[in-house]
Amino acid sequence: MGPMRVRIAAASTAMCAALALVAIPALPAMADDATPSPSASAAPTPTPSPSVPTTPTPDPTTPTPDPTTPTTPAAPITPAAEPPRRELPLKAGHFGHLVDLAQQRLTWLGYDIYEGNLENQRFGESTKSAVRAFQVKFFLPATGKVDRKTWNRLRELANPIGILPRSCTSVPVALCLDKTAKLLRYVVDGKVKLTTDVRFGLPGMDTREGTFRVYWKSRNHTSSRYNSWMPFAMFFSGGQAVHYSPYFDRDGYNGGSHGCVGIRDIKLASWLFDRVPTGSRVYVYRS
Repeated sequence: MGPMRVRIAAASTAMCAALALVAIPALPAMADDATPSPSASAAPTPTPSPSVPTTPTPDPTTPTPDPTTPTTPAAPITPAAEPPRRELPLKAGHFGHLVDLAQQRLTWLGYDIYEGNLENQRFGESTKSAVRAFQVKFFLPATGKVDRKTWNRLRELANPIGILPRSCTSVPVALCLDKTAKLLRYVVDGKVKLTTDVRFGLPGMDTREGTFRVYWKSRNHTSSRYNSWMPFAMFFSGGQAVHYSPYFDRDGYNGGSHGCVGIRDIKLASWLFDRVPTGSRVYVYRS
């Protein structure tokens, strides 16, 4: 897993309100989440830090397609053979190469495994918690056991382990946004420094896919259209931004946005905001 998580707030010109599974007429993608807006007293106020204002500049209207050649990690992992039916489910107390492979996949998807050396291949409490969190995220029965459906979903989302598109690894700093795995990876010099859950736009208000750049940052932004708080916003395409979403924090994946990319952990959102400079690449794709 990574360090902390980051909040982001958007420009007053375009906002993306997060909706909690409520049918909403299709609107242009706006920065800001909303389901509805929390009261001002309920939202924690981050301590503003002095910064030099950045003048927004228009971002490219047409995203750049990504080269298809992946970048291979220094130590590629060879997947084990698929388990016979009798070896599933994996559960607490189990040992072996299948537990090891499940842990490797969970780790690549951003979950913390604290069983000591992963080569111990032990299914302990942190593996159980990671499996349950993965199941909740992808609307599977939250048993904490790796049954056949969970195994297949892990295999689909984590393979190939350690491989990212070239657009994520060919520049000094990139925000690599995987809509399939619902993840943000912060990549520096081709290496993943942070992996965290994110939430994208609802159908009809989809987060745009392609290659963009951070063209404006707003530390303590509030949507003028929806009057909702969206701090630590990093705008990358019109009104679409990566930012902390109190609605994602509250509702999880039972909702979505008008196109923005929401981070659910405010500390991580702040941490990321302070490290991603204006001009950094943003790559939005499906794995």
